[in-house]
Amino acid sequence: MPAWNERVIYVIYTESHDEVANGKARLPEEIWPGKALSWPSRKRSTLGAAIVLTAPGVPMLFQGQEFLEDRWFDDRDPLDWRRAEELPGMVQLYRDLIHLRRNSSGTTRGLTGQYIEITHLDQAAKLLAYHRWAQGGPGDSVMVILNLANRHVKDYRLGFPAEGLWKLRFDSHAADYADDYADQVSADVRAGVESAQGLLASALVSIAPYSALIYSQGA
Repeated sequence: MPAWNERVIYVIYTESHDEVANGKARLPEEIWPGKALSWPSRKRSTLGAAIVLTAPGVPMLFQGQEFLEDRWFDDRDPLDWRRAEELPGMVQLYRDLIHLRRNSSGTTRGLTGQYIEITHLDQAAKLLAYHRWAQGGPGDSVMVILNLANRHVKDYRLGFPAEGLWKLRFDSHAADYADDYADQVSADVRAGVESAQGLLASALVSIAPYSALIYSQGA
């Protein structure tokens, strides 16, 4: 254990130099060898990116990760920048996550803080929810909901830190990110007075397969 006055910095990532160099595959390629641009590889690798960029600590993205580079890293071999043009939706997904992490719109300050509470974990449904905050309240408290299963989840009651309207700031299954992201089920939710999972309010949430949602209150 570190001494009380030591600063501990946690680096969160799904790809790093050590994991993807010397012939080792990138994450989308690991998910489905030879089909790094497939629906499962895109969905599951970007789900990992959502976890990285909503977790406490220092997020790290490895070069080319935002356009699903699948070749192992070699400093003599440049990135395939054509992918950035071929996959604008994936690049936009990463861009949107980064803006939320940095609180660019003033509605997700909680993602810049260090506080996290796992509010719900359903092992059978493979559903995870956590509350992130810096000081708490509208524009600060953020709810992150992750569907780690390959099926839609509809009208699932989840706890929220406060009553009122919670706006959907990010849905990794949004049609803007890929033409084959169909069956949009997620939207803003209004949390009522019924408590759930130890939180004061709750709402019915729907989420697509292998997807991440980010909610917050405020303008």
